[in-house]
Amino acid sequence: MTVMDCQFCTEFAARENTTLIITETAGGWVLLPTIGAFTPGYCLFMPLQHLDAAADAGSACLRQVAEETEAMRTLVQARYGPTIVAEHGPRACDSGASCCSHCHLHLIPVPEPDAITAAYETTGGPGLRLPSLTGLAGVVDGSYLYLSPRPGEHYYWPSAGFARQFVRRVCADQLGIGEFYDWRDHPFTAHRRRTFAELTTDLHLADAA
Repeated sequence: MTVMDCQFCTEFAARENTTLIITETAGGWVLLPTIGAFTPGYCLFMPLQHLDAAADAGSACLRQVAEETEAMRTLVQARYGPTIVAEHGPRACDSGASCCSHCHLHLIPVPEPDAITAAYETTGGPGLRLPSLTGLAGVVDGSYLYLSPRPGEHYYWPSAGFARQFVRRVCADQLGIGEFYDWRDHPFTAHRRRTFAELTTDLHLADAA
């Protein structure tokens, strides 16, 4: 499904002209460096077809998405270090802590993943521990936040009380550039281009090995 008032759907519909897609998976998801990449390596992993949130994919599809997400995390952190995976999942047109209704998982390299978890807990209390990303399908009721600070560790929170762009705020704070969290005001184009060049090179080298 394509939603014509969705920025990402419009972009992906003409993706032969989209130069910053790093890779596309068998499941129809793409990895791309995000606008507002306040640190090199900051990427989004998202479906080409419109989906509001990962939890809406259902358990069967989420199993493949979970495997592909970990492959993307492995790619990113091999070059940039420890990488969290996070989502602000809107449901029923409720943007919650998100600012876009097209599903997107954030992959963000950070110095201290546990400090990101602690920031979530400060706002939302202890998160519900999930066995994997696939667990979202069984627990989500309304808009939510998902966080995986490292492989094998997954948490869920209802979105109430969390600010929009929450993961961007806390990661930018950890990097000492908290005032630059908003992607609308700070696109970090040079970081975006660097990430694309470096990760596509890494993929090509891996394919050639």
